[in-house]
Amino acid sequence: MAEYTDRRVRRTRDHLHRALIELMIERGYDRVTVSDIIDRADVGRSTFYAHYRDKDDLLLVGCTEFLRREIARTTVPGSPLGPLRVMFHLAAQYPEVYHPLIGPKATTTVLHAYRRGVADIVGELLTDQPADTVAFLSWGLLGLLGVVIDPVAPVPPAAAWQRFESLALRGLTLGGADPATADDAESPAPRPPR
Repeated sequence: MAEYTDRRVRRTRDHLHRALIELMIERGYDRVTVSDIIDRADVGRSTFYAHYRDKDDLLLVGCTEFLRREIARTTVPGSPLGPLRVMFHLAAQYPEVYHPLIGPKATTTVLHAYRRGVADIVGELLTDQPADTVAFLSWGLLGLLGVVIDPVAPVPPAAAWQRFESLALRGLTLGGADPATADDAESPAPRPPR
């Protein structure tokens, strides 16, 4: 019985998320209401609120659940970050979904909540890394996803992924120096302001 309930809950949540995404593509996120979502998904208001606080919560949870499923379906040999590559292709394919999450008009609440969801996923892939490294990588990931969805000059997802993977695994190279061999002792400490 629990498996049936779980499938029914998952199906309801998927219908709500799909309704939101369809409406976002048609109208834009700001013009979608909870009433629009429940009408499109053909569920009751009480059902919606049994699962989500509001449309922001639906967007965040729905996108994170979808992303987890896509990552689980993706097998990428090599890089421990390889499964995250799917995010770059999803962003390029569905920029209208990513704009309210990480775009310039994303609310602080949504941006931080989505970053936490991404950090959870990164942490699951890199279980041996400390929380500050996971936080750093998740913010960097969102930053490079942002250039993929840039409406003026979008960066191709493959190029953005290569940059993310290079920065995450090898670090930033300055003046041609290899970050793996650079000696921190050679760079002088910044002077305090007078």
